[in-house]
Amino acid sequence: MKLTIYLITDDKYFKDRDLFETIEKALQGGVTAVQYRFKNKTTREMYEELLKLRELTRKYNADLVVNDRVDLALAVEADGVHVGKEDLPPEAVRKIVGEKMYIGYTANSLEEVKKAQELPVDYIGFGSIYHTSTKENYKYVGLDALKEAVKIAKKPIVCIGGIMPYRVPEVIRAGCRNIATSAGILGFEDVKKAAESFKRAYQETMRMLMLMGKA
Repeated sequence: MKLTIYLITDDKYFKDRDLFETIEKALQGGVTAVQYRFKNKTTREMYEELLKLRELTRKYNADLVVNDRVDLALAVEADGVHVGKEDLPPEAVRKIVGEKMYIGYTANSLEEVKKAQELPVDYIGFGSIYHTSTKENYKYVGLDALKEAVKIAKKPIVCIGGIMPYRVPEVIRAGCRNIATSAGILGFEDVKKAAESFKRAYQETMRMLMLMGKA
């Protein structure tokens, strides 16, 4: 899994942008994984877009993850699939995909993080760490909960929710090593520059922690 800088797509950021050009710029800037998450497209549209994104992510040695749609993830040979509490249960997803791809699962509380330890998933998406404009109905958990989630989780935590480049050092110091974002990269006009800022903040913070013996 290459979830260090994990970009999640969203309909609102592609109204006046070319999907592939935008994602390629983000990949050039340092994104290590792309989650394809769209709600207002036909299955055929999504399949054709995913085929192109599969080529793009391979070109830049990045992972491709499909949100919710296990069928599409299998059809394009994605690296992973991400499901939430209202999607197909992780146990059913694992029966379908076997070991062909990894499974991500959403948790919005420490209790859910604990329960997720028993599920056949490979990483846990935890948030919202900050207040966010990407999702209307989100649950705010905060930095203190993130610190606790990292301590109790046996599986990798991917933190998400309102994480902008300037907030990257905070979440890393809280113990999170995998950071997901939409607005933190796609919310900027210069997507490549935003991704580079994200990557630079990540690398500089990790370097500092290593020097302090806390990495």
